[in-house]
Amino acid sequence: MTRLGRSCAAVVLLVVVVAMAACTNSVAGRAIRASGQPRAHISARDLLLQDGDNTPLGPASSTRVGETYFTSARPPECTAAVLFKGSPLRPPGSADFAESAYRVQATAMYAESVDVYNSPLNPHDVVQNGFRAVSQCHGDAFAGYPAGEFGPITLKSFGTPAEGVLVWSMGRSDWNCDYGLAVVPRAALVISACDQNSGFPMAEWAVTRRAQLDDRV
Repeated sequence: MTRLGRSCAAVVLLVVVVAMAACTNSVAGRAIRASGQPRAHISARDLLLQDGDNTPLGPASSTRVGETYFTSARPPECTAAVLFKGSPLRPPGSADFAESAYRVQATAMYAESVDVYNSPLNPHDVVQNGFRAVSQCHGDAFAGYPAGEFGPITLKSFGTPAEGVLVWSMGRSDWNCDYGLAVVPRAALVISACDQNSGFPMAEWAVTRRAQLDDRV
């Protein structure tokens, strides 16, 4: 091989090595899903609290959502503020759904439901729609469940403590239910915590649960 031929071959080899190195450089930070790569299946049940997980009411132990949970409300404009089971605040079109009640401390009732979506949600819009629906409940409300009716209860407070989070409280002097709606692009979580005593830190807890969802989906 001539000196010129050897020089050209060396240049070509150098170009190939540089190109290969450029294609194999690693980037620090979180992994990025390649465009067009299908998302891993997410089970709604896996996004709920698991047995032994801590809550503001203590460790949780899952059980079925029983007949003590409200299934209807009057007047109708209080439905969004009252219902956990069958909540109208859940965006339609979910690909998977799961719910569970939990045994916690003696008198408290705690439950979660979660929907998972293939098409992304707009968390801001979902929360704003929920805010408008909950705020329609004025005056006394009555909550129906299989054994009868509970009330009157009133909307005591509602607000959006963080992006993608709505919280509100319904109750009376001897019973209080705190609710939360936490939304990320692929999931929406509804939380209900009821007890004889008020003071459940729903704003902080719903923000925490949303962050946990965001890490999972």
